[in-house]
Amino acid sequence: MPPSPTTIRPEDAFALFDGTIVNPRLATVDDYPLVEELHARCSAVSLASPYAARRPAPSLTEWRRVAAIPRSRMLLVTPEGQSDHVVALASVAEVPNAPEVGEVAILVADQPPDAYQSRGLGTRLADLLAEAALNTGFGFLTVTALWTNWRMLLIVEHLGGPALPQTPYVRNMALLGLLPNAGLDVADEIELRIAL
Repeated sequence: MPPSPTTIRPEDAFALFDGTIVNPRLATVDDYPLVEELHARCSAVSLASPYAARRPAPSLTEWRRVAAIPRSRMLLVTPEGQSDHVVALASVAEVPNAPEVGEVAILVADQPPDAYQSRGLGTRLADLLAEAALNTGFGFLTVTALWTNWRMLLIVEHLGGPALPQTPYVRNMALLGLLPNAGLDVADEIELRIAL
């Protein structure tokens, strides 16, 4: 089992599927410039996922607000030896008026040369967030994602959430930016709840 985000240390680095070593660490308010740089290196499609297609990045005020919530956990991931180069951000934050629920958001860089998606990083971060959520008293996780975000849907399934049909056809259509005839628009979101 990966280490808890409450105890992550520099030696808690792990290898991705391709052997790349990355280092997770707890984010602080002072990391906001690094987070802005990460957002600048992500595609519009990637940015739509953690922010529910409403805006490109959190403002400094929002970043400070989430960082100040006692049970929130924000993780940054950097490649080995590059502590000032963030390639992923993951968070679990308390949902207002639902203290038993932690809202999960994961952003992984996808623009070359920082293409870190489909290498096992999102799944590993989800495991770290789930453990942090358990350690801080959450009973459920919630994920809001575009219905075409098959990577996040696979992560939800990995965490024990509902398995939604994600056939190769749906994945290919999503990757191409085309829609299968499912009666949903590309911007339609689904909210999934995962019991811990």
